[in-house]
Amino acid sequence: MNSLVIGLGNTGLRHVQGLSRLDEKNINIYLFDISKQYLLKFKNEINDLKKKVNFIFISKDLERIKNINFDLTIVSTTADSRVKSLLLILNKINTKLILLEKPICNSINDLNLLKNISSTKIFVNFPKRYCDWHIKIKNKIQKDYPDEILNVLITGKKWGIACNISHFVDLINMWTKCYPLSVNTSHLGNWKNSKRKGFYELEGGIQIFFQNNHKLELFSDNKYDELKISICNKSNKKICTIDYNKGYAKFEDEETIYGKIKFQSEMTNELYRILIKEKKHDICNLDLAVKCYDKILNSLIDHWNKQNNSNVEKIMIT
Repeated sequence: MNSLVIGLGNTGLRHVQGLSRLDEKNINIYLFDISKQYLLKFKNEINDLKKKVNFIFISKDLERIKNINFDLTIVSTTADSRVKSLLLILNKINTKLILLEKPICNSINDLNLLKNISSTKIFVNFPKRYCDWHIKIKNKIQKDYPDEILNVLITGKKWGIACNISHFVDLINMWTKCYPLSVNTSHLGNWKNSKRKGFYELEGGIQIFFQNNHKLELFSDNKYDELKISICNKSNKKICTIDYNKGYAKFEDEETIYGKIKFQSEMTNELYRILIKEKKHDICNLDLAVKCYDKILNSLIDHWNKQNNSNVEKIMIT
């Protein structure tokens, strides 16, 4: 099994740890990053995995591996270079499958480039799509509440809206198969420096209106406890409460589904098995991800421009 991981930050490391769990005799993982600092740090992080996995480090360009046939290529760079990396892979690398991390991009230009890519082998990593717990929740909603208009409220303590909003937009699409139509950013706060140098983050609130009148409201603020999801119908009657800290989804019919979200290092092996076994319909493809993210990115850029009296088409989120 040959895999390539581009971008060796924390997310790249978790994917490598997940791939090392595969029940394969020969696992070759090629690791690429332009930063020598990240390459050096990564070498120290994976010492415990070297007994099972053969690692090949690449620091300059991908030309030297153009003749290798890869089973999976993972793009875990920062968002500002994700599309550039993807185009490079499509032009130079032989790979069966490509997995993008999110946000899928942070500029209008990159979003337009993604819209013009026609490929059935590119997928976007939304772990709730292949989490057993969330699959059971989705099945329950689609089976018992197929005609309900969903009003979904998500609250949590400073979880970072700009970086993580696409997770929850995808979750609504997973439940309803609907796409965002419009976004209200009037309750968002000011842009602030994120933990990663040179990038920015948002707290506050945002409303997203979907096809078929579904609505998603997200709030990130210190006044909230751990992440919770409240699902109501059009009349605001409670359908379900999902508590991530306590690990349950309680429905109004008294059925409770228990579970948890695993770490990425525990899930990449399962994701690979799903993709290889041709169950690709269970994973978010690039076209679907672009349709879900289009209105979101444009609204975040508009919010930046209003606050900064600017006219940019790119924001540094990751």
